[in-house]
Amino acid sequence: MARGSADECGVLTGVLLCCMSRRDPKQIILDAALSTFVELGFERATTEHIRARAGTSNGGLFHHFPSKDAIAEALYLRGIASYQEGLIVALDRGRSTRDARAAIKAAVHHHLTWVEANRDLAQFMYERGRPDWQPAHGAAIRKLNRSTAMHIRDWIAPLVAAGVVRDLSLTAIAACVAGPAHFVARRWLSGLIAARPTSFVDVLADAAWAALTPGKPRRPAAPSQRLSAAAAIEAAALEAASAACPATSHDDWTISHLTMTSLSQAALSQPGVPQVHPVRMQGDGCIALVDIDLLDADGSVTMRGHAVCLRHSATVAEPINSGNTGVAGAE
Repeated sequence: MARGSADECGVLTGVLLCCMSRRDPKQIILDAALSTFVELGFERATTEHIRARAGTSNGGLFHHFPSKDAIAEALYLRGIASYQEGLIVALDRGRSTRDARAAIKAAVHHHLTWVEANRDLAQFMYERGRPDWQPAHGAAIRKLNRSTAMHIRDWIAPLVAAGVVRDLSLTAIAACVAGPAHFVARRWLSGLIAARPTSFVDVLADAAWAALTPGKPRRPAAPSQRLSAAAAIEAAALEAASAACPATSHDDWTISHLTMTSLSQAALSQPGVPQVHPVRMQGDGCIALVDIDLLDADGSVTMRGHAVCLRHSATVAEPINSGNTGVAGAE
C-alpha cells in the first residue's frame, strides 16, 4: 500500500513537471516579473530577481527579453490586449438602440471586473501607463488602440444617427464611460476604499449613460416680469415637483389644488422670493405636496402656500390627504 502511494506520488509529480515544462517560457518570465514588480516596485526590481523567481538561466531570460524595460513593455502589451478584447465583447452585446444602455453598463462592468480579476496587472499598468512612458512595443499598442477605436466608432455611429447618444469624440466617450471607473479602480488598488470596484457598477453605469445621452432641452427663460403671489407659488411648486421626480419636466405637472395664507399686507403687491420646503411624494410619484414660503427683502415670510401637484398621466381615485386640512380658511 505504501509502495502504491509512492508510485502515485511519483506519477503526479511527473505530470506536474511535464505541465510546467510545457508552459511558454516567456509566460513564465512575465508572471515572475509581474509578481516581482508588485512586491519590490519597478525601480527596485532587477532582472536577477525576475530570473530567480522564474527559475530560468540568464541566457534563458535574455533570449526572450533584452532588458527589464522590455519585460515591462511586454507585460503592458499583454494587459492592453486582454482588457480591450473584453471591452469589445461587452459592447457587442448591445448593437441595437434598444440594448445600448445595457452595453454601456456591460462596458463599465467589464472595466471593474477586469481590475478585480487582474489586480496585480492592473496596478502595474496604472503605474507604468503614464504619458511620458514610450514603450518599444508602441507600434503594437497603437495598432491595438486603432483597432479598438474603429470598433467603438462602428458601434456608436448608428446610435448617434438614431439620436440615442450624443455625437462625442472618442476622448469624451472614454472620459464619460471609463473615467469614473478609473477613479474607483485606482482608489481600490491604493487601499483607499475597501468596497469592491464592482459594487459601484450600477451608479457608474447610470452616470455614464446620463453623460452620453442627449439632455432634455431647456425652456427659454421667461421675460423678466413681476409675478403675482399665486403665480410665484405655482411656478415654484411646479419646479419643485419636477426636481423631486427627475424623470419628469416642469411641463409634466399641473396644480390641482392651491391654498395661500397671507402674513403681511405687502404680500399681494410685493410677492417676494419663494422658499420651498422638502417635497412630499405620494401615489407612486404621481402626486407632489409642496409647501412654499414667500420671503421679502429682509427674509421675513409674507405668505405661505400649499400646492398639490399632479403628473399629467396620474389619476386620483380618492381625496388626497395633503396634511394641511383647513389651511385655506385660516385667514
